[in-house]
Amino acid sequence: MKATDSKIRSFIGNSERVFLIPPFQRNYTWSKEQCEELFDDIIDSIKKQKSHYIGNIVYFVGKDSSASFLQYILVDGQQRITSILLLLSAIRNHLPETDQDKMAIDKKYLTNEFGTEKYRVKLKQTESDEIVFDKILLGSELTAEEQNTHLYRNFEYFNDRLNELSEQNIDIKEFYNAVGDLDIVDLDLKIEDDLESVQKIFEKINSTGKPLSPADLIRNYLLIATTIEQQQQLYDNYWVKIEELYNDKNNISDFAKHYLITKRSDWVEENKMYSTFRSYFSNIGEDKEKILSEMLKLSKYYNWFKNADTGNMSLDVMIKELNILKSDDMYSLLLVLFDKLYDDNKSELLNIIDLLVDFMIRYRIVGLSNGSTDLRSTLFNVLGKVTSGEIEPTYDTIKYELSNSPSPNGRFPNDEEFKIALQSKVNISYAKALLYKMEYKETKNIFVDISKITIEHVLPQSLSKEWIEYLGGEEESAKIHNTYLNCIGNLAMLSGSYNSSNSNKPWGYKKDILNKAQFLFTQQVSFNQNWKENEIKDRNLKLSNLAVKYISGPLPREKDYKTMETMDDFVPGLYDIFNDSLYVTGTNINSLIINKNVYSLNGWFELVYQVCNLFYDTHKDLIDDVVKNNKVHKSSSSRLYALGKDPIFSYDKKYLVSPAYFEKGNFYIETCLNADRARNYARELIKILKIEDEIKIDLQ
Repeated sequence: MKATDSKIRSFIGNSERVFLIPPFQRNYTWSKEQCEELFDDIIDSIKKQKSHYIGNIVYFVGKDSSASFLQYILVDGQQRITSILLLLSAIRNHLPETDQDKMAIDKKYLTNEFGTEKYRVKLKQTESDEIVFDKILLGSELTAEEQNTHLYRNFEYFNDRLNELSEQNIDIKEFYNAVGDLDIVDLDLKIEDDLESVQKIFEKINSTGKPLSPADLIRNYLLIATTIEQQQQLYDNYWVKIEELYNDKNNISDFAKHYLITKRSDWVEENKMYSTFRSYFSNIGEDKEKILSEMLKLSKYYNWFKNADTGNMSLDVMIKELNILKSDDMYSLLLVLFDKLYDDNKSELLNIIDLLVDFMIRYRIVGLSNGSTDLRSTLFNVLGKVTSGEIEPTYDTIKYELSNSPSPNGRFPNDEEFKIALQSKVNISYAKALLYKMEYKETKNIFVDISKITIEHVLPQSLSKEWIEYLGGEEESAKIHNTYLNCIGNLAMLSGSYNSSNSNKPWGYKKDILNKAQFLFTQQVSFNQNWKENEIKDRNLKLSNLAVKYISGPLPREKDYKTMETMDDFVPGLYDIFNDSLYVTGTNINSLIINKNVYSLNGWFELVYQVCNLFYDTHKDLIDDVVKNNKVHKSSSSRLYALGKDPIFSYDKKYLVSPAYFEKGNFYIETCLNADRARNYARELIKILKIEDEIKIDLQ
């Protein structure tokens, strides 16, 4: 690496240089506030007669350089250079046609008169910004849509500020010279297209611009290739198509998280997402084009989930219900189910998603857990078994797994607890999903979109004087109100056109409103002459009994729960790996501790690999024997392995779901493991090596 103090006039203005933003970089994102700060800093430098430092520009010289020009590939600083070129374009437009500096700006800073058409403009932008940026620098006319971009808005901002220079007694030429005098440090990486090194350096750069999102970092990691051309191909064929699916680009990071979960069957914390993604795929040595291809395919499904637009009306209704039920933790499982079944067995997929809606309705209404850990343990247990091939993705197998959840707080609620919850208090959103599904099951005919439905408290949330008197006075009305307000018997569906200001009207008025509703269960409320305690109790019982009928429940439980020895809540800290009272599903593993030495882990999927790695040199013969004779294996036999059960270690990677190559022993290790299985297989290996007393794990 070579660092040189430089100025904008010599760095950008050098006619032998062209600049390229590689595809792995994000698009232009500078805000008006950042442009304002740059402009004000230049004004300040003029007043103080002192040049202003704008930061480092990091680059390497690309292989497409020729005798006519050098190709500078920008690793950091492209946002600043883009903004400065927009500013110089605005300055050019403020100079008279005959001014020599106007021509100099064009020829020195904005265009490359000796380059090919590809490098006609001095800075080649990312694909999505290229057309607008080129038009601005070349002085071409932009469409209305092109004017509604960061690039053009910032260009116009600079134009407006330049119009105000005279008010500060600053000449346009003086301002132009100050731009040329801006100080930078140019850092030439001197790495000759070693793009893997570029990625490592890029990750370490502390940019002064907008922080990179996990999706930005993952994109950069996946688009790194041997040449810029290969990067561009990966970008055009895959990443651009992924981005085009999403109006909200923040969803790309969320999709990437769920894609990673499909591989690991374990939760990923937001602040560890990129490091876990990189570590996981680096360990298994997966081809990046294959990863991008799979992400593109699954991204379509994820977009369907966010927008409830699968192309199948029945599935769309179910997806909307799942979204109302706050089922984001289920997206990873849904990705795998849609991938396996949407094209080949849609009827089975419909049955499974219908089951998952029922599970979530019961789970949410019963309210077994305030957090997500227990729900994830159940869903990820199913996910891991489907992705590993331990079970087939069928209605019967998934219902069995849901009915035998690892965690008590992740269980499929039975009929009795479901009825008790319904008759006491129900969240409005969850009641909507329940009543909507019950209405369809009862009538087989419901045309109103669930998003246009509201839930009405028949007995109103705030009692008027008329209602207090109607219910028997202050004391009696308070008792009825406190007992039955939010029970299922007091809740009814209405279309969105209903005026919520009518909610507190007397029973006689509301009775007529409910009678005109297009929903059977809502109309039935109006058949009552009164709406008092007995009527609410009767409907409460009727609806809860129907809910048990229409919302399927679990099978009889066959497996014991995996519980701790005590009822104490899990506390993050250091545990013996053989502590059988420690329930690890839903936890995150930070590290292995061996004889006070700490070895960091990015997740449970690395545990078996790391144990093998740490002890292979000292226990080579024992570990080789484990591999050769399949001494650590799964309980399933779906891979047709010659030595019996599906292996955790194999010389042939085809027998593993997500094989990570172990170079020391020239074999592969399974990494598609959730927390519970990772610990169990690690413990089996540790027992064979007879090192039980040495291993501890740090959990959070």
